[in-house]
Amino acid sequence: MAERIPGVDVSRYQGEPDWGAVRGAGYVFSYIKATEGVGYVSPTLDGQLAGARGAGMVTGLYHFARPDTNSPEQDAADFAAQLGRLNSSAAGNLPPCLDIETDAANLGAWVKGFINAIRGHTGRNEVVVYASASWFQDKLATDSWVDPGVFLWVAHYGRPPGEPGYLTDRVAIHQHASDGQVPGIGGNTDVNVSMVPLEVLTGAGAPPPPPPPAPETYVVQPGDTLSGIGQKLGVDWREIARVNGINNPDLIYVGQVLKIPR
Repeated sequence: MAERIPGVDVSRYQGEPDWGAVRGAGYVFSYIKATEGVGYVSPTLDGQLAGARGAGMVTGLYHFARPDTNSPEQDAADFAAQLGRLNSSAAGNLPPCLDIETDAANLGAWVKGFINAIRGHTGRNEVVVYASASWFQDKLATDSWVDPGVFLWVAHYGRPPGEPGYLTDRVAIHQHASDGQVPGIGGNTDVNVSMVPLEVLTGAGAPPPPPPPAPETYVVQPGDTLSGIGQKLGVDWREIARVNGINNPDLIYVGQVLKIPR
């Protein structure tokens, strides 16, 4: 049976998830929106990526394409700048992803140009392209740009996870719902399954095991900060501050015993 590894994708609409809860609910990977067109960086990018990494999620960044206004080289350069800044294109990360939902003339050539440009910027051969099943079938001229380094991520709702209506040997991820209810994330969230082992996508060994459950208490160690403790334990640092009556998050001391909310 094919793999069915659960994952989510998020943008500014999901705010700041409780990534420990997301990971604890069995979601293993996350794609995070980084950029759109030219000049737009998601305001939640840095926080979402740091939180997901801290909870042990396998992460990758995606770019929302604007072929109606920009050349593929312009879009790729903007995306590559964020990939480089956040060290998110190297092996160990999910491949850089192009989200193509905006129509324009000759989309297949645009996608091919983007793939070539992003490979040039990052030095990474693996690239993921996201679109709906109907777009892969009718609009994207996949024969002109799909090669052994390209993986496809198909959005097709109302079908069993891992069984999109568009299916080739390059399809790796199925987004099977846009109204998923995921612990740790308020509101609706896109939910996905990877149909291949994540190490096929990351090129760097098996995904990390789930983080251990947070202990009831934690003893502050030299060099600790509240945010660092929260990231280590998969708990929002503000909740730790609240349950311990800490008004100034900079005022913690070595040896202090903190209650950790479950």
